[in-house]
Amino acid sequence: MKKNLLDQPLFRITVPPIYGLMMYFLILLLNNDLSQITETVLTQELLLCVVLAFLTSESLRFTIVLFEKKVGHELRRTGNITLLFFTSLLISATIIFAAVYYYFSEIEGNSYFVLFKSNLIKLVSIYSISGLLYTLFYLSIYFLSVKNETEIKREDLKRQNLEHQLEIFNNEINPSLLFQSLETLISLVHHNIDAAEDFVDRLSLVYRYILDNRKKELVKVEDELQATKNLFLLFKEKYPEQISLTIAPWTGEKGKLLVPNSLSMLLDCVVNSTIISSYQPLNIRISFDEEGYLVLQYQENDKLSLDAMIKKRHKNLHQAFAYFSDKPVIQIKAYGDAFIKLPLLELKEEL
Repeated sequence: MKKNLLDQPLFRITVPPIYGLMMYFLILLLNNDLSQITETVLTQELLLCVVLAFLTSESLRFTIVLFEKKVGHELRRTGNITLLFFTSLLISATIIFAAVYYYFSEIEGNSYFVLFKSNLIKLVSIYSISGLLYTLFYLSIYFLSVKNETEIKREDLKRQNLEHQLEIFNNEINPSLLFQSLETLISLVHHNIDAAEDFVDRLSLVYRYILDNRKKELVKVEDELQATKNLFLLFKEKYPEQISLTIAPWTGEKGKLLVPNSLSMLLDCVVNSTIISSYQPLNIRISFDEEGYLVLQYQENDKLSLDAMIKKRHKNLHQAFAYFSDKPVIQIKAYGDAFIKLPLLELKEEL
């Protein structure tokens, strides 16, 4: 925990004189003797009040330090808080009584206790109450610090969790894509060797892109679009006449970024979650809107039951973008079309 405000040297030096001056005015007010203010500033009574303020603050600070070391985090319990208040009251009353008694008996030369009894009781009462206020002030700072540290730890854990989810997302390789690609490759080998070689080259580009960017947090929009085109050509071999991909020209501001593999992963999920046939072709369009989103649009024709892996990948996609932007990933369906909107990100200097 950071150093408490009460332990700061500047606070310990500057506050007691101010507090002592306030106590001096309070005592004059209680004695109905405010006329002394115009006589002189540095009176013995004023110096006494300042000294008592120093004694109270330093003794209570030392008591609190020892108490905190003794109980540690158990200070938050009601019993320990009550004990701290009682101890503070007892110590402040004892020290003030001893200091005031010494002042009146030795410095003022009053031999009889009855002569300064009322003043002693007033000073002990006032500074004892101030000691309780000092302790209350310390506890308010302590619990505020505890709350802030708890929030910081919670945010740190959340950040670490998001980083972990992002790493999982970037390193994720869909096994079904590999199996489907191998099936397509086996079919091509028996019919068209040249096409099979092109397919292997395209497949290597897809997986090389995944591996090359698994440690990166963000990539350029252009790179993600190219990776998506390469992946689409793999699906095109399996569905030569049943799927199409149209990408609108990127005319926006340069420097926009996306989470690696996010767009290609979406294409993979769309193809594997949609019923595709000659009668129901899958036409996919990628465009950009004025709100700073990349929009993937396709005809809604979902399979009856979605693969659990697809649901999980959509969830990871939302978490990955949430790490970088307050703008959410948007999924909507309207008029027979499905829309998935990915926020275009921007790498700021503070990142």
